Amino acid sequence: MSDPHLRDVDVTDLDLPGLSHEVNQAFRPHFADVEARARRIRRTRVLGAAAVAVGVLLAGGTATVAARHDAAPTPATRPSPSIGPWTADWHGSSRTPAPQPSYVQVTPGHYDVAEPDKPLTGMFTRMMVGDLDHLYLEYQDCQGGRCTRMLAASADRGRTWRKLRMPEGLIVNPKYGTIVAAHGTTLVARDNMQARMRQLPEEQRKTLFLEPDTYWVSIDAGATWRRPTIRTADALPVGWPHLNAGMQPLHKPMMVAFDPATGDIALAALPRVAHEPPLELPHDLGLWIVTDEAEPIPSPLPSGGFTRKSWPIVMVSRDGGRTWDKRRLPEEISAPPPAGWGFRSDWLHTADGRTVYALEKRDKRVRVHVSTDGAATWRTGAEVDLGGPLLTVLPTREGSLILASDTATWRSTDQAASFTRVGPSLGSGAYALPGGGYAITTNNNEYSVWLSPDGSKWSYVGRPEVP
Repeated sequence: MSDPHLRDVDVTDLDLPGLSHEVNQAFRPHFADVEARARRIRRTRVLGAAAVAVGVLLAGGTATVAARHDAAPTPATRPSPSIGPWTADWHGSSRTPAPQPSYVQVTPGHYDVAEPDKPLTGMFTRMMVGDLDHLYLEYQDCQGGRCTRMLAASADRGRTWRKLRMPEGLIVNPKYGTIVAAHGTTLVARDNMQARMRQLPEEQRKTLFLEPDTYWVSIDAGATWRRPTIRTADALPVGWPHLNAGMQPLHKPMMVAFDPATGDIALAALPRVAHEPPLELPHDLGLWIVTDEAEPIPSPLPSGGFTRKSWPIVMVSRDGGRTWDKRRLPEEISAPPPAGWGFRSDWLHTADGRTVYALEKRDKRVRVHVSTDGAATWRTGAEVDLGGPLLTVLPTREGSLILASDTATWRSTDQAASFTRVGPSLGSGAYALPGGGYAITTNNNEYSVWLSPDGSKWSYVGRPEVP
């Protein structure tokens, strides 16, 4: 599936071996046609200007370009000699990577894909990665008007696939997948709330949103499934991966984590000052929640009114949520324009809990703030003209920081003091894997994935033929 951002596609930027001139021409849209098509497409996935960047990539090839914010003071950086050269190879896959999709600006500050996403077997899904070897793709097999929810599972990095039935009794929406987490051979699937509601009598539907979500788990890569044991505790067990999708019940938002060994689930109350679930970071770093903090309300209240200042913070817990440390984010992030650019909670990233990156965006530019002491203090790093929207932010334990727009990938090896354009865009939503390595989900209706053991050497894994 594609993400809702603007871009003007030129597949000469892809530089992937085997893509001929004729293929390039076939995938190069005329912008006037793309703009006209955009007026007819869905508006349901549009994001605001504070959440996405605007941009058109300037003409040029894939020559290395350094990006540096001249106004920023020169920081003391720590280049990592362990970072290898950037490579992206697809020759081991049975499929050839397709170009990134086109995007247009629908209204000022709002963007969408120029062509609607294309479902796979009638549903929108994505390849899930449990580790560098275990891959999963949920789909459906429809015959004679009846659809069976299925799972393609690979234990050898996509070389071979097994096709398995999802559990009987799983409540699904025919258009969307149900798997919300993969950790090695452990999978967590969640019943669809809207489908659950349709199965209940009218009087019970009113109270459904007061109940926790319901789940299915498998610890053998989808071969067998069961309902997990779910318990509520004062804090989440340390070391359990958390589910960003779990926030039910609505009257008392909960943090949700699962045992990677058994699949059992624990719930704990979200801190009162938090408005969003923990960030999707490596689970051994604890829980990180971005929220805001405000100065105390004056007492007695001034007769003429008052202005209450607030600022963004990140709350960090290393004990499952029993105690929290508060760390203030860079002041520039909360400043109004033009000083502040625009910040979103999921633009805070860290690979090790020590080096932390907070990104701001304005138009097609990104400004990176860096902390090397766990978000206690900050410095301003480079400003990068991505030539398009920001689709991927990936810090690696090896020491690099990867940013990707819809047209190119940029990498820093000196803690965001400078960036180099290293190649074409691979996809969106990169993340670290259990046991080491990284994944980038494709963004082009291919329902495939790029994998890397070190954040430098990337290999394309195409999806299996389904159904």
